[in-house]
Amino acid sequence: MIMIFLNTILTLLILTCSFCYGQNASVSGTISGEDGVGIPGAYVQLSNQQAAVSDNAGKFAFKNLNPGDYTLTASFMGLQAAQRNFHLLKGKDLTLNLTLKESVTQLKDVIVTGKSEAQELRESVASVAVLETKDFYMQNNNTSELIKQIPGVNVRQTGGFGSEAEININGMSGKQVKFFLDGIPLNYFGSGLGLNVLPVNLMEQIEVYKGVVPVHLGADALGGAINIVSRNEYTSYLDASYSVGSFNTHKANLNSQFVNPKNNFISGINSFYNYSDNNYPVDVEIPNAFGNPEPARVRRFHDRYSNYLLNYYAGVIDKTYADRLIISVRYSGLDDEIQHNAIMAQPYGKVTYNESTWGSSIDYEKEQILPKTSLQWYIGMNRTTGNFTDTTLNAYTWDGEIYRRRTDGGEISASRNLLELNSKNAVSRLNIHYDPWKNGRITLNVFSSWFRRTGQDAFAADFYGEDYYTNPTKLVKNAIGIAYEHSIGNLISYTSLKHFAYAADGYTIQNLEYQPHQQSVSNIGYAQSFRYNFSDKILAKASYEYATRLPDEIELFGDFTLIKPNPNLKPEQSHNANLGGLFHSSKLDIDLNGFFRYTDNIIWLRTSQFFAQYQNLLQAVIRGIDAELQFKPFDFLKVKANATYQDIRNRSPQNVTGSVDDRYYDARLPNIPYLFGHGEIRFQKKNFMNGKNHFSAWWSANYVHDFFLYWSVDGLEELKNTIPAQFIQNIGISYALPDNRFSVSLESTNLFDQKAYDNFSVQRPGRAFYMTLRTYLKNKLKTN
Repeated sequence: MIMIFLNTILTLLILTCSFCYGQNASVSGTISGEDGVGIPGAYVQLSNQQAAVSDNAGKFAFKNLNPGDYTLTASFMGLQAAQRNFHLLKGKDLTLNLTLKESVTQLKDVIVTGKSEAQELRESVASVAVLETKDFYMQNNNTSELIKQIPGVNVRQTGGFGSEAEININGMSGKQVKFFLDGIPLNYFGSGLGLNVLPVNLMEQIEVYKGVVPVHLGADALGGAINIVSRNEYTSYLDASYSVGSFNTHKANLNSQFVNPKNNFISGINSFYNYSDNNYPVDVEIPNAFGNPEPARVRRFHDRYSNYLLNYYAGVIDKTYADRLIISVRYSGLDDEIQHNAIMAQPYGKVTYNESTWGSSIDYEKEQILPKTSLQWYIGMNRTTGNFTDTTLNAYTWDGEIYRRRTDGGEISASRNLLELNSKNAVSRLNIHYDPWKNGRITLNVFSSWFRRTGQDAFAADFYGEDYYTNPTKLVKNAIGIAYEHSIGNLISYTSLKHFAYAADGYTIQNLEYQPHQQSVSNIGYAQSFRYNFSDKILAKASYEYATRLPDEIELFGDFTLIKPNPNLKPEQSHNANLGGLFHSSKLDIDLNGFFRYTDNIIWLRTSQFFAQYQNLLQAVIRGIDAELQFKPFDFLKVKANATYQDIRNRSPQNVTGSVDDRYYDARLPNIPYLFGHGEIRFQKKNFMNGKNHFSAWWSANYVHDFFLYWSVDGLEELKNTIPAQFIQNIGISYALPDNRFSVSLESTNLFDQKAYDNFSVQRPGRAFYMTLRTYLKNKLKTN
């Protein structure tokens, strides 16, 4: 909390200084058409000295300009050029908006080339893969399904829609991989906005950082991070969609925004509601009249899931005091019926969890807040209420029938639970960029978070003789990072230093007694990355990072449901190295990446039939390679394929593994996929069959090679428990009117109804069908 207060004071001081100090000035604005819509890719020239290309919203900027007279010229193919003369005063930033009118001149053989923001990020010094999401707005996609398309990434879920998803990036998985929404840790927003259920329509692109995590994300990721970049359209629009499909699945999205160009006021709503019964068929065993298990195929029961969001935001853009100042208020949550334990060995018939979160935030951005200095600041607060219910004495079979009554205990807990959890958290992220000279940039990021949780449970109080859940758990975390990026010709260097610290105050219940625990930890991390351009089409990257990841509140304090606390966890640490290359042309892209990890104090989730607990256990070494090929032989056809091989070996001594010898040393870690890939063929055609429309058709597939549940060195291979190989195929078509004013999509997942398993014995959905309707109206709400 102290760090959040200090961040606020520092930000206010910087804001104050920005009004009283300034040297050079800047010119920025928007290039738009006669309809008021920003034009991306417009060429903007400043007095034959500097030139720029407008971004996706039609915006441009020239910084660090000396006082004097200038001429600004903007042009775009098929439109008349516009020009404006102006005088720039010392320290006075200027905003100029130009409108390009339709041209009657017919141009010949004009070729416009440029790179999207996503492509520029791919070619940056970071080891990053980028997936642009606009092509998927008309589809019934979960975020976790999209992420599977990225090389080096594998996703494992514990059931159907809404089930827990574990992401693996280059051998790192679970909480070793951090998830962000616009640079803010995703877990801060509550379970209702989890990565596995976040709608694609809210996103602009998905960025996957492998190995080195850049300073501006400002968190303690161990081996990678996924950053969801939300839509950032500075225009009025209405985007609504509804999807219905198998297993009584419904998904509704409504996103609307209003922009007043007269005063640059912006406001909007992001909202969604998802629901699924998840009642897909599974193969199980059910006791017969004599109590002997018999194979059966039944539909899952008690597995309904829903989540929702209502977010309202308002603010201003392109003001002298702020490029962006947005205040948001949101309400989100989920309702989840818990169907079984971690390995689908025991069905539950009445266990539920629901959660609701109220949150508010302020988001501020300003270029040239001081000379050569830009600032981004986010501060937010949340209040979350969760309810876990496990009170029934019934025991259920997989067909939903009651086969006996217990005398005590719940389906999960020994005490039974009627638990209400109340938590508060706050977060602050301050990001400053300083450009001391033309080829150098310094980035400073200060991230702080504060968490406090209490609860109450009458059933547990009767069992223990005291309601231990009323005792608070607290966690304060802080991450400070500084980086310097410098370019010399075709070479770019990126050097960073990070410091992580946390203070935890929690407890455990041992032998029915309350045991308080306190812990403080401080660690550092550092990284060095290089990128070299051999030509306009070929580049190479290399990076190294010594990374630290601090335990989070769930690992330390448990979730008071399925996960027991362990306040004595140590931070994970890892040496990460990446070496890769990229080839990019108009028709062919090839991306190749090799990786190495040496990890200590791995935090892993140890599971049993009734509960789980995070523990420090292993040291491991990871070696691997991932590759992706994208081929676009025609404008209407794209073929994409990627594959990943990762070899994860134990480096723990026998006293850590609990073995009497060293047979587990250098053995491949069990229960982790080591070979997987994705393929896709997509056909997209405008004016299909000479009609004014947009037609798409696609086929995609995911493959995961089989792997062992337990150590490969134990027992006979033919008797081992194995997660079988998976090859899941999906197809779909969509039809859209011009400008996506209306579209309809039909698709089938797991087309050939293969038995699908991401985790041992936990069956995923079979074949399913979905239909999605969408309307997108742009600038219809705009005030002229």
